[in-house]
Amino acid sequence: MSETNSDKKVLLEVRDLRVEFRKGKRVVSAVAGLDFDIYEGETLGLVGESGCGKSTTGRALMLIEQPTAGTVKLGDVEITKLKGRALRAARRQMQMIFQDPISSLNPRRRVKDIVAEPIDCWRAAKGEEREKIIFDLLTKVGIDPRVYGNRYARQFSGGQCQRISIARSLAMKPQMLICDEMVSALDVSIQAQILNLLEDLKEEYGLTLLFIAHDLAVVKNVSDRVAVMYLGKFCEIGPSDVMYAEPAHPYTKFLLSAALEADPDSPRHDQVLEGEPPSPLDPPSGCRFRTRCPNATELCASTVPEMQTLSDGHQVACHFPLVPVRRSAAPAGADA
Repeated sequence: MSETNSDKKVLLEVRDLRVEFRKGKRVVSAVAGLDFDIYEGETLGLVGESGCGKSTTGRALMLIEQPTAGTVKLGDVEITKLKGRALRAARRQMQMIFQDPISSLNPRRRVKDIVAEPIDCWRAAKGEEREKIIFDLLTKVGIDPRVYGNRYARQFSGGQCQRISIARSLAMKPQMLICDEMVSALDVSIQAQILNLLEDLKEEYGLTLLFIAHDLAVVKNVSDRVAVMYLGKFCEIGPSDVMYAEPAHPYTKFLLSAALEADPDSPRHDQVLEGEPPSPLDPPSGCRFRTRCPNATELCASTVPEMQTLSDGHQVACHFPLVPVRRSAAPAGADA
């Protein structure tokens, strides 16, 4: 990446984001104090094993899940302080595309009405203008409104439903899209079509994306930066090409070892991650990854690792990173 983080404008600023769920007298720490920025026009990929808190993070940014603590600031608006109509208005600028494309659409409504719903809720357009917006959106995502506009969502495949979901999310011209595992339920060939469509729409609409996934191969192809999450915390965050070439956290390296690459000549990492993630009801002391890390010491058990800057925009939370730390490096501006 040619630009440094200091050259970019922060669109989404997240500080000390925490989400906890109570189970009787015990507390599940799903998101445990995240700090990060997303810059205008970029795609930040968020990866990690199932259950690490990725989707909960995305839902907390939209306040679908109410954060236990922390702040979320979109532009100049701190949305964690908003309620009611003010919160709904702020959500117009940040839309979410959900993991299951079929269940996220109302099976009793026609496609053209599903796409028009946000327009109608906000009375953003009427008559011919409204119809033109619907027609253009469906056309852009590859759904012919003249043929399919009056059909019901239940009559479409998963890939077609995801296209419709994308069209609906763009109806109010948001600044940012949160894509929650949006291609994980689709065939590989359909995944490629949806990802290419997303890239084209990002360029056309000037979108900023948070792309949540567990497939590192997919994230690599669409993301400018990648944040690696484990048990509610960030392990590493940095430019996509840098992290894939030289992972600094042992967990990142294990994830790359498990990623499937279409290129048979691509470099492979030999290590395999063993064991199951600890329960979020009782996370390990110190570094949360230490129970599965081959490099763990007593320091890892007693002290929580702080984020260290490796190079511009590349940070890692590890006492013994796989890449040397640049002690004199300036803060990256994308805390994690």
